[in-house]
Amino acid sequence: MITTAIKSTLDYCLFTLGFILAVQLPEFIQQYKQYLAGKLSETQWHLSGYQKIADQNYQGSIPALIQDYLASGKQAIEQTGQLVSEMLTRKQSLTETIASLDSSSYIEQVISLFTNVNVKDAETVLGYYQLAIPLTVEALASGVVLAFIFIWLRMLVTGLFSRMLPQGA
Repeated sequence: MITTAIKSTLDYCLFTLGFILAVQLPEFIQQYKQYLAGKLSETQWHLSGYQKIADQNYQGSIPALIQDYLASGKQAIEQTGQLVSEMLTRKQSLTETIASLDSSSYIEQVISLFTNVNVKDAETVLGYYQLAIPLTVEALASGVVLAFIFIWLRMLVTGLFSRMLPQGA
């Protein structure tokens, strides 16, 4: 009877913990997307100066500007070309990630988050994360799903340990 009460209490605690964590997911996706949009805006601002140079001298082609920098034979100018190339790559990556997080389907947003997440960026967002209590269908569904996963995992672990322990112990 005490074992049943402990298991039941543990189930309630795991369910609640899973629910609270999972209802935060839509808000985290939103804050992560806003963070990436800020990084994209910063990258675009830095590239705008190089775009002006490319417009004046390379028919607007930043890749042509980069190639000229890289072929200059001067280390500092080549390093600048490499830096501009990295910014261009970063802009493309951020644009694609934000677009994938803008999907109309919540499930696609969650999949995109977990497949395209940049751990450093996610850690930064978590450092500034503001807890929210979103009352959306997506948040509540996420909460219920993760809560039940926690319960099923507890049952699985309990079942495995009970089989491994000798009967009567």
